Amino acid sequence: MNETITLKGHYKFTLTDIHTGEVQVLEYDNIVTAVCWAMIANNMFSATPTNSMLVNKAALGTSTTTPATSQTQLVAEVYRNNIASKSNIANIGYATAYFNATETSGTYREAAIFSNGTATANSGVMVSRVAINVTKTTSQTLTIDWTLQIT
Repeated sequence: MNETITLKGHYKFTLTDIHTGEVQVLEYDNIVTAVCWAMIANNMFSATPTNSMLVNKAALGTSTTTPATSQTQLVAEVYRNNIASKSNIANIGYATAYFNATETSGTYREAAIFSNGTATANSGVMVSRVAINVTKTTSQTLTIDWTLQIT
């Protein structure tokens, strides 16, 4: 009996204008990195896993480099925040990060979710990476909702 496991990630970026309440939503599918797959195997079969799989950081960057499963960090990370909430239901994981209006602004071309990350850029295990085109101003908040479906 052969079974295949797939991981399908999806990002939803919600920009909300703090003055008008206007909402803009952008959605993208992402890649799941090879280091994420390795981390899953390590956590399932090692008596002392190398990393915890708990996601804890979302990051934004400016590179237009095409995402590849071999990548282990964003190409040009410029800002990261904590994952504000996370949950899972019926083989789907949910993570949300929030960026307030004044803490970051610019045009972002890449984003990622990390486990074991710190406040330092490119720290932790990058579990997903996505190419985006999101421009955030200092009069907008940004909410990143990431889902990971396991089938």
